[in-house]
Amino acid sequence: MSTVAVVDEKVVRSRYRRLVIASAFGCGLENYDMFIYALVAPVVFDTMFFPKVDPFIATLLVFATFAIGFIARPLGSIVFGHFGDKIGRKKILIFTLSMMGVATMAMGLLPGYARLGIWATVLLLFLRICQGFSVGGELAGAAVLALENAPQKKRGFYTTCVQIGAPMGIVFATLVISLITGLLGKAAFQAWAWRIPFLLSVALVLLGLYMRSGIDESTIFISKSNARVRAPIAEIFRNWKKSLILGLLAVLSQGGFFYLISVFAVSTASKRMGMSLSYLTAALLIANCIALFTVPFYGYISDRLGRRPVLMTGIVLCALSTYPIFKVLEARNQSLLAVMIVVALGVIQPMILSMIPLFTSELWPTHVRYTGASLSSQAGAALGGGLMPFIAASLVGRGLNFTPISIYYGGIALCAFLAVLFAPESSKLLLSADKWTTEADLEKAKAKGAS
Repeated sequence: MSTVAVVDEKVVRSRYRRLVIASAFGCGLENYDMFIYALVAPVVFDTMFFPKVDPFIATLLVFATFAIGFIARPLGSIVFGHFGDKIGRKKILIFTLSMMGVATMAMGLLPGYARLGIWATVLLLFLRICQGFSVGGELAGAAVLALENAPQKKRGFYTTCVQIGAPMGIVFATLVISLITGLLGKAAFQAWAWRIPFLLSVALVLLGLYMRSGIDESTIFISKSNARVRAPIAEIFRNWKKSLILGLLAVLSQGGFFYLISVFAVSTASKRMGMSLSYLTAALLIANCIALFTVPFYGYISDRLGRRPVLMTGIVLCALSTYPIFKVLEARNQSLLAVMIVVALGVIQPMILSMIPLFTSELWPTHVRYTGASLSSQAGAALGGGLMPFIAASLVGRGLNFTPISIYYGGIALCAFLAVLFAPESSKLLLSADKWTTEADLEKAKAKGAS
């Protein structure tokens, strides 16, 4: 009997490792697709798709197309979350991965304004919407699937291992773009070679689909097969509005800080301050390489100290670091800015990044978890992250006064901090099929059943 138990335990561990790796790869692919757009658009798409307008207005329009992809995320979270809670997590995650890959590949084949006129811009917007729509059901869904299969007392560590895909995708995107730029030169990259990273997504999607097809469905979801609601989104707005608001506010700080530094600050330093884009891109690369280790480390810590202490510490440190980062940018100190980017995105921001999928997933019961986690995280990402480069560029205007940006992010961080402060701590609770409970509750239930 003991031999069978050992064999079964090994099989379970092997299947779970495969699930975590496949989920992390899918998360990485989604972040690769998103980040190649974030890196390419500010330096190529203003002249490629908006050549008839003032350069400053063109920059704003590029950031607006970036934001549109995020605005589509909440809609995707509602649609894919609904079916994820109705028919299963795995099937939806396979579909979202495919949709993201097709949209990214099509973007790499898209002719510019010179050939299609305004239709080139319209198609670019449509593909960005498709990207955002698919991400709305992917990122939180992968975390939910890992969370619901994870060992009860190691949920933090194993779920954040899936979140490694975020820096992993960014590292790969940065390496690919840096390699292409280094081999072919900046002129060739802006003329045609920018398409290569988008087209490479096809091979990655095929590999991701192969990996994801072999994973198991959530065991907790299967056990709840007879207790699914007809409309999860209606159930959320009827009975779980507090969880939705708390999750949304918490997410504001993570996306806002990341895209403020990685997209707005880097593109501004390159295009308006005369700094080396490759130099700052290297700093982003180093930061995300460090995040590959800090993200699971913070997950490990959260299993012992709780989600809220780690998350609140990260929010405070991000808020405090925003002002000095932009003062260094204003002073045009390239070396110091690179160091601060490494620390901010490699050490500080991962405190929030690692906790967000845990925090947003653990706010919900099983029958609405996919929808709730996706909607709260993607609505927060749209408001806090997707709009951030556009809002930051608008606040700075044609001048170079970055103080309003620090004040704006400080307000976001305050809202996020208060949301986490008033949220329940779930790290020590047990995730049962229908609700959160404590070990003491389970013991009482067993004793009552025995009597």
